[in-house]
Formats: sequence, structure tokens, C-alpha cells
Amino acid sequence: MWWDERNRPQKAQIFVGILCHSQLLFALATVDQKKASWLLAHQTMYASFGGVSRVTVPDNTKTGVLKAHLYDPDLNPAYLDLAIHYGTAVVPARAGRPRDKSFVEGAIGILQRHIRWSFRDRRFRSLSEINEVLSLLVTRINDRSHTRFRISRRERFEKTEKSALNPLPEEPYSLIDWKVCRVHPDSTIALEGAYYSVPFLHRGKEVRVRLTSRQIEVFVETERVALHGRYFGHSGHRIVDPAHLPPNAQAYREATPQHLLSQARGLSPALGALVDDLFQEDSLAHLRRVQGLLRTARNERDLLGPERADAVLQQAVTLLRSRGTIRVRLFQTLLQSLRTQSPALPDRTPQRKPGNPMLRSTPTPLHKETV
Repeated sequence: MWWDERNRPQKAQIFVGILCHSQLLFALATVDQKKASWLLAHQTMYASFGGVSRVTVPDNTKTGVLKAHLYDPDLNPAYLDLAIHYGTAVVPARAGRPRDKSFVEGAIGILQRHIRWSFRDRRFRSLSEINEVLSLLVTRINDRSHTRFRISRRERFEKTEKSALNPLPEEPYSLIDWKVCRVHPDSTIALEGAYYSVPFLHRGKEVRVRLTSRQIEVFVETERVALHGRYFGHSGHRIVDPAHLPPNAQAYREATPQHLLSQARGLSPALGALVDDLFQEDSLAHLRRVQGLLRTARNERDLLGPERADAVLQQAVTLLRSRGTIRVRLFQTLLQSLRTQSPALPDRTPQRKPGNPMLRSTPTPLHKETV
């Protein structure tokens, strides 16, 4: 138990590991027993031992073992990836067989007695404080003489067991997560606010997604069907491989942006450059946004005329780029603000002839008085 900055009690979960031959101890305090904490504790334990045991025997916690079975237990996919990375075989303890984990149960009892006796009056303020105490206790237990071995656990480990451990992998383990997604009708899956394309043949199917710190892999059963770099930016971003789209979508993706780009260049060179930049980034993701920009620009051109609209559109595009965000509503607001700063618009109200409102009259030109 520890107390946070608001003096509220928080529970700490203690992960305990032990090597069976030397009985070398390891302990680590974590926030919870969730997957990230479970995998991090294993990484820290292997690093503390300086090697990896050929067999790892965990308890049947749901974080590591999805379904316990005597011969073929179903492991958590992320835990299985960690075991493959470190080259260890995971053999969970049998349910209802406490002797399979008797060494760990004994180590937990030893740690509990030392903590309650040596630190019974201490009030911990963080997990780091608890881990400092655990490190001190583990070092003390590992370095003192064992009553049965007649030497310390550390000495027994260095002499006989350290050489039997597998070496640590050269590359550090990258946390791997698995998720289940459904492929949308537009051949993408939604994942952490971003959209990743999947071959269109799998639309409507549930797929398994493997996430690492750098990339995502999409699997249909055991076949990998897509691979993308992982995106951590703003939500709504689309990462699309054109080869994943159906033929009609590929044709639409190629033809429609070119048509819109030519329209934008005809309305304003500045707007054309902006649309070109958007399409270079992702033409399909910015398609509707560009359509809104063009509709707004046409309305402005009809209202102000070609010459004045070109100047106002250029200023609005410059301001839009300076804001760092391209939004149709912001574009409309900027145009309205610039329009109010411009000279008053000419009165285009049609003049009607007196007595016949269906006929327009020509305004009488103004003549200067001659003296």
C-alpha cells in the first residue's frame, strides 16, 4: 500500500520471480496486473538475472494465460510474442496444483515477513519507493547464507546456474498488442483514431491486428494481408495503399482529384497550390474538404467578381496556411472578414421602369454641369 500526493491509499501489485536451482529472488512493484505491467515485469526480471531460463512457469493469471489446459494452454498473444522474443517456453502451473509454484509461494512468504518486520512503520509515497525497498530486501536475501545450501543464493547462481541460462536477445523487446477490428466498406479499419487500408476482398470481415511501436500488421486467420507504419498523430488520418482499393475506387481516386485540381487553378492560383499540397498528402482523405473549398471560392467569385475575388482568395489562403489548419468553415470566416474590409460592393439591384415593373430601365448617366 502507498499514498499518493492527495494522501489517498493506492494498492501496489508485487511481481515475484525465482530461479528454481539457486532460488535467486526477483521482485518488482507495479501499478496493476494488466498486460503492460505483466510484460514489463518479465523484461525487468530477465535483465536482472542476466539471462533467460529455458522454461518460464507463470501462474494462471488472465494476463498471461487466456485458458488453462493441462497439455495445450491458450496463452495471451502478447505474452506468447514475449516468450518467442526471449526464447523461453511458457508452461503455466497446473490449476489446483500448488506444488508447481511452490518456490514462488515460499519466496512471497519470505518477502512479506521482511517487509512487515523491517518497514512496518514506513508510509510509502510512490511505487519507486516501494521498488527501492524491494531491491534492498532482495539483495539482502540473495546475499545471505542459505540454511540448506550453506552458501548464498547469489554464489550458487554464479557457480552453477548462470551458465545454463540463455543469453538475452540483442534487441530489446518491443511491447506488442493485439486487437480485433472489422474492415469497413471503404476497405479500411479504424485503429486508435487513424484509418489503415486492407485489401477490399476482406470488407466486412473481422481481422486481427498486431501492433508494435513502429508498425501494424493485419491478419486474416494466419495470413498477413496488410502492413503499415504506425501513426501517432492527429485523429482521422488515413493511411491507404492504392492496391488495396477495388478497381472502380482506384479509377475514382486517380481521375476526380485531377478534375478538382484544374478547377481550383482556374479559380485562383493560390487556391490551386493549396489543393495541390493537400492532394500530395492524401487525395482521398482531403477530397470532400477540397470540394467545400471550391464551392466557397465559387460563391466568393460570383459575389465579388473575378478581379476582386482573386485578391481576396489569395489573402484568405495565405491566412489559412499561417493558421496551420485547413478547414472549410475557417476559410469561409476568413473570406467574410476580408470582404468587410474591402470597399463596398456596387448596388446590383435591378432598376424597373415606372408603370411597367417587368422592364428594366438603364440608369441615367451622370453629367457634369457646364458653366
